[in-house]
Amino acid sequence: MTSPRRLGDAEWCIFIVYTLPETAEARGYEPWLRAVDNPFFNAIPGVHHYANWKLVPPPSGLGWTHCDFQALTSEEELERVWFHPELDRFRSGWIAKWGYATAEPTPAIGSAYLMRRVRDSGAAPAATGRLSGGAGAPPGAADLEWRIERILHKHYALGPAARWQRPASEGNPLGLDWIALDYGPGDGRAAPLSAAAEQIAAP
Repeated sequence: MTSPRRLGDAEWCIFIVYTLPETAEARGYEPWLRAVDNPFFNAIPGVHHYANWKLVPPPSGLGWTHCDFQALTSEEELERVWFHPELDRFRSGWIAKWGYATAEPTPAIGSAYLMRRVRDSGAAPAATGRLSGGAGAPPGAADLEWRIERILHKHYALGPAARWQRPASEGNPLGLDWIALDYGPGDGRAAPLSAAAEQIAAP
């Protein structure tokens, strides 16, 4: 049965990328995601759909291996969700428990990306897919497509900032204008980012 909290039903979504230390999987990262992390994030008011994905395998030189989709019930919920005190404490605990693969997060990992949905084909969600991304206009053929609108400062990772968000036009460390997700194998379209992906946890 399809979840009533489909990712594609939300107009606004925060895209989060990260890389784990090599020891994380052996220490039970994925079971912990399913049992603790994913249910917690999906219970936050204003979150429509929170899902954890990994790239299999991640492209060489990409700089991150995992990504999360944090879809919002509306754009107006962004600030309340981003600064939710329980969520902030949980994310700080996540970093203490799992950490990053490097001593300091890279600029791409040190930010998150507010995206606006531009396409939803209505395809049934699947636990495998192809994640792609590039510059310019989205392809217009993927199951789900988003345009990156704003850059969000990960205050809990990098310290406080006077501007916690800024337009993507002012500098985007991810280097992509759009993100697309195809369920199943996808069409293997040529794009700067094109990788097979597996869903680890979802509502």
